[in-house]
Amino acid sequence: MCGITGLLLEHAAPPEQVRRSVERMVLTQRDRGPDGVGVFSDGRVGLGCARLEIVGSPLEGAQPIRDPWGGVLVFNGEIYEHEEILRELDVDVPEGTSDGFALSALLATRGPEGLSGVRAMFAAARYDPARGRLLLVRDAIGKKPLYIQRFREGWAFASTLASLSVATGALSLRPEAVHEYLVFRSVGGYHSAFKDVEQLPPGSWLELSLDGHARSGRWWRPPPACTRVATAAEIRGVVEEAVAARLESDREIAVFLSGGLDSAIVARCALRQRPGRPVHLLSVGYDVAGDEDERAKARALADYFGASLEELTVSAAEVPDLLGAVARATEDPIQDPVTVPTLVLARAARARAKIVLTGDGSDEVWGGYARFDDVPRTLDEYLPRTTIFRPSEVGLAELPASYLDSIELPSAELPPLDRVMRLEVQNRLRNYHLSRLDKITMSVALEARCPFLDVGVVTVGLELASHDKRPAGRPKGLLSSAFAGELPRWLIDRAKQPFSVPILAWLAGPLHEFAHDVLLAPGAFTGDFVDAGALLGDLDKRTPGAAQRAAKVWSLLQLEVWHRTVASERTRPVG
Repeated sequence: MCGITGLLLEHAAPPEQVRRSVERMVLTQRDRGPDGVGVFSDGRVGLGCARLEIVGSPLEGAQPIRDPWGGVLVFNGEIYEHEEILRELDVDVPEGTSDGFALSALLATRGPEGLSGVRAMFAAARYDPARGRLLLVRDAIGKKPLYIQRFREGWAFASTLASLSVATGALSLRPEAVHEYLVFRSVGGYHSAFKDVEQLPPGSWLELSLDGHARSGRWWRPPPACTRVATAAEIRGVVEEAVAARLESDREIAVFLSGGLDSAIVARCALRQRPGRPVHLLSVGYDVAGDEDERAKARALADYFGASLEELTVSAAEVPDLLGAVARATEDPIQDPVTVPTLVLARAARARAKIVLTGDGSDEVWGGYARFDDVPRTLDEYLPRTTIFRPSEVGLAELPASYLDSIELPSAELPPLDRVMRLEVQNRLRNYHLSRLDKITMSVALEARCPFLDVGVVTVGLELASHDKRPAGRPKGLLSSAFAGELPRWLIDRAKQPFSVPILAWLAGPLHEFAHDVLLAPGAFTGDFVDAGALLGDLDKRTPGAAQRAAKVWSLLQLEVWHRTVASERTRPVG
């Protein structure tokens, strides 16, 4: 796990000058990689890495990595079965070499297509000086971020927007991004919140040549049809393999445990596959009573597993500071209230371990969301189910078209639910959930591993017809049946309870004054879009619609804090 960055310049500059530029870029990412900094420069290309040491010794795992084929690689992520890959490639390397070497070897000998089927999460850049080409690649699901910007002197790429702006100067806010956020809770597609800054699409590659040519392609796409039939034992097996691959480390392991199915499966597998070695289970609750606090369920699960549980509490008094820290970590605005407890969990987990396993990614692939019930035939009819503000409430005549304008929409030939689930994997999963998870955990130098995002698990899940995954409309019915013998009956029978936050209780009580002062301050950014005063006026939980109004207030609050702490900083000249 690391923060990576780099430049490709149209015209040569003194190598030391390029090195200094890349050093400044990479030093903005030391929170992602506190264990070492490395830089390469030849005057046309500069590569940098701030490393979080997980695999390989400090010397052998140092980046940039120079491979036997003349390439230079910087890499963020994990290749879980790197030793097997190197054996298959018949590459002789010193014992303890990091997993990044395996990635470089794959790219050198097989190209991006060689990544197919590899258990990994990554964003990487490999420069081949002899051929004058820089290759950028990103993992199949888009777990690891990679921003790209074309600027006056050439190209820049980085794990973070802060790193990009060091090289390219002040950024400009993309107006459509605000509407995407207000309606859909995050930016859409492969965009960022800023003009001309895009994400490398997941499962794709981009090759930039020193002669000015650029070409791109995809090395992975979601399976086109739903034709697989699988037994519960096969489903259990592929998930257990994914967990096992993510446990292959001599590092301490933590697991985020709620009271839900997905994290329980991950925790159960991790505890069973790592006997005699500590697996730190962590759960979070709140300073107000309510259904959002799942610590009692998490405690019951830990007791069932015979494991100890560390319980954390988030108080309303912490929220203002946490919102600012969340905004600085995510960089793009994300409405998801669980960003706040995720940061609290991440900080506690980092005190115990460098690696945490989570249950993220299951709902999109295995059919967990309530909005998957009775899915309409068209995406235009489905999308309103994912919104928080209606377009008319934020001054729009219709849903913002920019939200999906950069992605390949799933085939209209698919059954409606299968099509919708692919759309969720290709878009909302990455920008709403995974961006939150990666950036918040990495802001405290913690590596989050997600077995349900294993490319094998995702492929099997998407190849299964949705009606098989949700038998009789039962959310994640096939997945829960696969693990029925491993988990308590009450969990298998329990209705889905999403990981959530008591925003209504907080905003109606201890956070009401804070929200009022932030949203109704003179010149408030969000005031140009929504009248927050009307929403703040009646948040009594007994009033119909109070929970929905509270969610909208929270959305505005996160956007206002983001604009103050991130957008205003990124859009002013960089010194």
